[in-house]
Amino acid sequence: MFERYKPRYMTRAVADTLSEEHLQFILRYVDERNEKMTDYLQVFEFYVQNHEQWLVQRQEQPERETTVFVPLEKAPPIEQTVWVMDQQDHVIVLFPSCY
Repeated sequence: MFERYKPRYMTRAVADTLSEEHLQFILRYVDERNEKMTDYLQVFEFYVQNHEQWLVQRQEQPERETTVFVPLEKAPPIEQTVWVMDQQDHVIVLFPSCY
């Protein structure tokens, strides 16, 4: 799942509101860890702690959760959940509210 050769799409809401830094972090994260991503749905929960950006990344099958620091250069920290879904022939980035 989440092979690099698959086309990647995003919803208009993601394109309009998620910063390029946050989006690129997600895509790099998926590329670097795609072998561990065995569930079609990957959940990225951005949160702010001490004015810094952090991320909880999780999947349900098999259950896995990882917390990482997100270094930002320009974008402000956000409190936002983003889903990345492998749809067999493509990957889509969306907000849960768009599903």
